[in-house]
Amino acid sequence: MENKKKISPAGYAVIGILLFCFLYYILWLIFKEKMPLHENISDINTNYDEYAGRVWYCIPLVIFILIFFAILKPSSSKRFLRLQASLPTSRISSLAKGTVEIEGTLVMETPLLSPVNNEECIGYYYTIEDIDKDSDGKNTYRTVHRETQCNVFQMKDHTGAIEVQPEGIELILLGETNISSTYNKRYKETLLKDGQQMLLVGYADSKNGVPFIRKDEHRKVLGITSSSGITVWNKYQPLLRSFLFTCSIILLIIIYILIQ
Repeated sequence: MENKKKISPAGYAVIGILLFCFLYYILWLIFKEKMPLHENISDINTNYDEYAGRVWYCIPLVIFILIFFAILKPSSSKRFLRLQASLPTSRISSLAKGTVEIEGTLVMETPLLSPVNNEECIGYYYTIEDIDKDSDGKNTYRTVHRETQCNVFQMKDHTGAIEVQPEGIELILLGETNISSTYNKRYKETLLKDGQQMLLVGYADSKNGVPFIRKDEHRKVLGITSSSGITVWNKYQPLLRSFLFTCSIILLIIIYILIQ
């Protein structure tokens, strides 16, 4: 499945607000006293340097707010990480219908060939990036294509095995398996391979009495990650959260001092 980058609703809102302010200012230059908020805009126009200085001090606050909302913005990967931290790991032989977390070994049924190295795999996440150079001659990368492909596979633990329907699956916190590049393109792939030890969060369902796991349409999550990687994440994520909280408080104090 191919994911094309689109402007978010918030992006359209910001563009709309900036365009409205620009057009309103042009109209005020033409009609002056006839426009609403004439006195306020006139004061800003007269004391531009003073207001510009205030805006400069507020830039860190705006950046902080944008980062805060970016962190809080929901995504499938964040939902996965939140769920795996709260769900118990279930035995495959005793899964109950509903959202579940299982850990086990991947079993390939029908292989795929990966796009970069033509390796046999269960599935892959593939990206193409344009390579450019900045003013210092260093390479910069811009993603122009991304896709996830995955065939039906099984996961097994010491109690049994279960089939996974991979429609909508997302590979979480997995590093690139293979990277290849030309003079202006870079190609990266992350592979799911037979025999890997993985942790998966999805929805346990059944058809004709046969259990399987699919995407949880209510929670909008079907994610998979390495067992070792998620252990490291769960160990250090609280420390990262405390660090970000401390930095936020320090930044707010600095902003408060600057605007006094």
